[in-house]
Amino acid sequence: MSVEDLIRTVMTEFRQIVKAETVVGEPIEIGGTVVVPVSRISFGFGAGGGADTADGGGSGTGGGASVEPLAFVVIRDGKAQILPVQEKEGSIKGLLDLAPDLLSKVKAFKEKRDRKKAEEEADADSGDDDVSA
Repeated sequence: MSVEDLIRTVMTEFRQIVKAETVVGEPIEIGGTVVVPVSRISFGFGAGGGADTADGGGSGTGGGASVEPLAFVVIRDGKAQILPVQEKEGSIKGLLDLAPDLLSKVKAFKEKRDRKKAEEEADADSGDDDVSA
């Protein structure tokens, strides 16, 4: 299979993944309420090929996709409401977002503690001089 054929095949498959029904899902009716899922789709793709006079060449392709739920549109009694899907407060992403601020606070605390310790030692050293005099 040529590189062009590989690319064409992969792009055809990605078109199936990235269709509108995947981003804005099929409506689900529950009683008198309609729920419509809304998602974010990301994908990447790479392909390449080459020729070697001894072996005749080769080609390859690769790709990946992710679907992340963002919200639900809830339609009830003729009124639409968006319910976002939110991350939990204790999530790893939340901790990583706080890490730079936390590190700077720890560093400032340590520097303050070290300065205070140095001042106390300096006071103690100057007090020793007064005692020995």
